[in-house]
Amino acid sequence: MSVKLLLAGRRDVETNPFSPPESAQPWLRRALAWVHEHAEEDLLSARMGSGPHGAPMLRLRLHPAAGEISILAATGGRVVISAETSAVGPGYHVFLCDLLKRLGQELGLTWADANEAEGVGDPTGYFHTGDVGPVEVYMLASLQESVAMVLRMRRQGESGFGLSMRFGHTFEHPGALLTPLGPRDERWLRNVYEDPRRGMDVFPWWTPGPHARTQLNRALCRLWTDVVWRPPLLDEERALLRDVARLLESAWREDPSLLYPWREWQEVLGYLGIGGTLAEEVRRRATTAPGGPPLGYRRGAVQVVLPEGWEIRIPGSLAEAHLQDGTWVARDHRRSVRFVPLEDGAEESLAPTSAERRAMELEHHGERVSGRASLHVGPGECRLTALCSSGRRRALCVVSFDDPEEQDWALGTWRSLDHAAAA
Repeated sequence: MSVKLLLAGRRDVETNPFSPPESAQPWLRRALAWVHEHAEEDLLSARMGSGPHGAPMLRLRLHPAAGEISILAATGGRVVISAETSAVGPGYHVFLCDLLKRLGQELGLTWADANEAEGVGDPTGYFHTGDVGPVEVYMLASLQESVAMVLRMRRQGESGFGLSMRFGHTFEHPGALLTPLGPRDERWLRNVYEDPRRGMDVFPWWTPGPHARTQLNRALCRLWTDVVWRPPLLDEERALLRDVARLLESAWREDPSLLYPWREWQEVLGYLGIGGTLAEEVRRRATTAPGGPPLGYRRGAVQVVLPEGWEIRIPGSLAEAHLQDGTWVARDHRRSVRFVPLEDGAEESLAPTSAERRAMELEHHGERVSGRASLHVGPGECRLTALCSSGRRRALCVVSFDDPEEQDWALGTWRSLDHAAAA
C-alpha cells in the first residue's frame, strides 16, 4: 500500500474563464521555471516528454530516494500530477504537497476535489485539509505491509529484496533488505512487522520541514545508491560529489551531534581535491570512526536494466549513459561496455562485418540468451565483440579494456547479458 498523490486541476480557469487556456507546452515550461526558482536545491532532474496519448509531460525528481513526479498537461486545460511519496516519508509528502499548492496558486491552477472512487486526490488527506497526522499513519501502514510481504517471500526461500529502491538497478549487497539508507537485517524486519514505528529510521525524511537530519539523510541516500567510488570521470559525477559534500557540511554546521559518515565524507572530499579546515576535521574524525563495511552499494556489482528489455551485470564503479541513438555505455578510466539493441530500426552499420562474424569463435548459451564473440587481446587495446540473441531479439555488446589480465572480466560481462522478456 504505497502512498500516491494523484491530483487533477485546470489551467487558467479562475484567472480568465472566458478565454482558452494557455497551451500545454508553454505552461509546462513556466512550471519548470517556477520549480527551478523555488526548489532549485532539491531538483535532481527535469525532463520534458510525452505521456498517455502523446500529451506533453514534465517529469521531475526532487529527492534521491523518490521516483519521478509527473505533471501531465492534457487537452482542455486539464493538468494531472502524480507522485509516490512513501519511499521518502511524511516530511517529503508534506513538502511536496505544499510545493504543488504554491505552484498551482502562482500558475493559475484550480484543483479538483478529491474523488476516492476514482483514486483522485491525496489518500492521507493532507493536500486537502492540511492535517499532517494521518500522513504518518499511512506511511507506517505502507511500511508494515511491505515488510510483511518480504518476510513471507523470505520464508519461501527467495532473496534479493529492496524497499523504495528506484527501478533500473539491482545492487549485489548482503542484507535481508536493501533500502536507500542502507541494508536491514532479518531482526529489523521482524521488529518492524511487530511495531512499524521501530522502522522510522528507514524513511529519509520523517519530520516535516528542512533540518539537519533531512540534509544528512539526503546525503546518505546519495552515498548509498548514486556515488561511484573513484575519482570523477564526468561533470555529472563531480556535481554529485559536490552536492554530497554540501549536504554533509550544511547538516554538520547545523547539528554536529548527529552520526556522520566520516570515512565516506573523507573519500568524497579526496575525490574533489578539497582541503582546508573542514577537510582536516573530517580526516581527524574519520581516523577514529568505528570500523565495519563502508557505505555504498556501487562498491560492488550492479545488475542494470538496458533498452529493449535486456539486462547486464557490471561493476558499480562504471559511469553509465544512454545515448540518443539507443546505445547504452558504461565506462571508467580503463574499461568500457557498449550495448546496442539491433531491433526496431537500429543501424545495421553497428553490427559486425562479415569478416568479424567469421572471427567469432567464442560461443555462449545461457538459459535465455545465446551469443558468439571474438576476443582480441593486445598491448594497450583489448576488445570483446559479441552478437547476442534472445528469441527474435538481437543486440551488439562491445567490452573494451586496457589490461589483458581483465579478459575474464570481459567474458563474464558478456555472459551476464540476460533478457527479461524471455523469462
